Amino acid sequence: MRTFCRITAPACIVILAILSWLPADEMIRTGLDGRIEHFLAYSGTTIIVLTAYAPRLRHGSLAAMLVVYAGTLELGQHFSPGRHPSVVDFAASSLGVVAGAVLLELVLQPRHSSGER
Repeated sequence: MRTFCRITAPACIVILAILSWLPADEMIRTGLDGRIEHFLAYSGTTIIVLTAYAPRLRHGSLAAMLVVYAGTLELGQHFSPGRHPSVVDFAASSLGVVAGAVLLELVLQPRHSSGER
């Protein structure tokens, strides 16, 4: 599983940038509210990134980096035609990062107590 995540983690990071900076007229929506899309994209990415790189970096550090990345991508929308940065979108993305990290910790909790990881 870790090998799969190490391959897909960089792809998730790049896909987030592409989707965040696409011009408005080229965006394809899922039909869900945009904030839910942000939440799901970042929570899924967080789970994959933490699974891939947790042995090297602490979960909190990785999650913080993803929140900063979300903010950077959100601010970058200022330069994408028809797009604009949104504090609410950033909040949804950041909440997705936190939720993904918490969910992964809950899943790993039984392993922590037995010494596995």
